[in-house]
Amino acid sequence: MKFLIVGTDFPPSSGGISTYAKEIAGALAKTCQVTVLAPGALKTVAFDQALPFRVIRTPPIPMLRTIAFFIYIPWIIKKYHIDIVHHTVWTTALVNHIWYSLMPVPYFVSVHASEILDDTLTLRRRLKGYLKRWRRAALSKARGIFPVSHYSAGLVTALGIKKNRICVITNGVNPRRFKPAATHKIEDGQKSLLTVARLDLHKGHDRILEALVILKEHNLTPRYIIVGEGEQEIRLRRMVQNLGLERQVIFAGFIPDSQLPEIYANSDIFVMASREIPGRLDLVEGFGISFLEASASGLPVVAGRSGGVPDAIRDGETGLLVNPNEPQDVARALHLLLTDNDLARKLGNEGRKWAETQMSWECVTERLLNAVRRLV
Repeated sequence: MKFLIVGTDFPPSSGGISTYAKEIAGALAKTCQVTVLAPGALKTVAFDQALPFRVIRTPPIPMLRTIAFFIYIPWIIKKYHIDIVHHTVWTTALVNHIWYSLMPVPYFVSVHASEILDDTLTLRRRLKGYLKRWRRAALSKARGIFPVSHYSAGLVTALGIKKNRICVITNGVNPRRFKPAATHKIEDGQKSLLTVARLDLHKGHDRILEALVILKEHNLTPRYIIVGEGEQEIRLRRMVQNLGLERQVIFAGFIPDSQLPEIYANSDIFVMASREIPGRLDLVEGFGISFLEASASGLPVVAGRSGGVPDAIRDGETGLLVNPNEPQDVARALHLLLTDNDLARKLGNEGRKWAETQMSWECVTERLLNAVRRLV
C-alpha cells in the first residue's frame, strides 16, 4: 500500500502534531511505501535523508507554501501512484476535496482538538472560521476521520459527520527511546516533579505552584522542574517569588528532544494540570503526548481531567486524574504519590507496561492500518 502523509507540522519543528506525523510515517514505512509532504524549513536535507521514507518539502515562504500544497498533492498522487492519503490536519484535506472528482483517491483526516474549533482570537483562526462549510465538506468526503481522543471524536460528531466513519486513533510513544533509568537516586532526599509543556495558560503550571504551597504546609518540599518556554513564563516566575518557592522551582527552559528521555528518567512524578479556559478554544488539550512519554519512562502521572487527557492515562492504574481548577485536588494527588512509594512504583510500572504493549507507535499504527483497510 502506498501512503501519502500530508501535514502543516513536521520536524524539525516541535509539537504534538509534528511528532504524530513523523512517528506515524515511520511506523507505516515498515510495511508500506510512504511519502510525506511537509512544510519547507531551512537546513532539512540531512534530516530528511536520515528518515526511512521519502520527504518532499514545500517552499518555506508561507504564501508559496499554501499554493504548493494545492499543486504538490495531485502531482505526488499521480507520480508515485498513491493509494491512500492521510492528512494530519483538516486544512490540507481541502486540497483532496477539491481534486477528488479528478483524482478519487481515498483520503483520511486526523483531528486533534483546537484546530477543529472556531474562534476569532487571531487572523489565522478567523480565516479558518470562514472555511466552516468547506471544512465540513472535506471531512464529509473523507473515507475516515481519526480523532486522537474520545473528546476530539465528540468535536467531529458535533459537525454532523457520520459515526461509522469516525475511529479514535490515539497518539503513541516510543518506549525504546523513553524508558526508566537503570538507576535513579533522589538527591538530598528531595523528590522531583516534572512538567514538559509549553508555558501556556491551559497547561496548569500555576495550579501546580499553588499545590506546592499546600504541600509545604505538610512539610513536603519536592523539587519542581518546568521544561518549556512560552508566554506565561514571566507570570509564573513572579508567582514563584510571591509564593516563596524559589528553592523548589527550576525553570529549565527549552530542552532539545534528544535530552528529554534523560529528564523524564531522572524525575519521580510527572504532573500537568491541563484545563479548559472559558472563551479560549485555541487552548485545549486534545490528548497530551507528554503523559505517554512519562508513562514509558516509568513515572506515575498526575493529570488534569480535561479535553482528551483521560485517553492519555488510565485513572488509578497509570496515574491519577484530578480537578485541574482545584489546587487542593492537585496537592492531594501529589501528597499521595510523594508519601506512598509502593503506589507510585505500581502506577509507574503499569504505565511502562501499557506504553510497551498498547501505546507504542507500532501499536497505534497497526490500529490505524486496520481502520484504513476496513473503511476502504
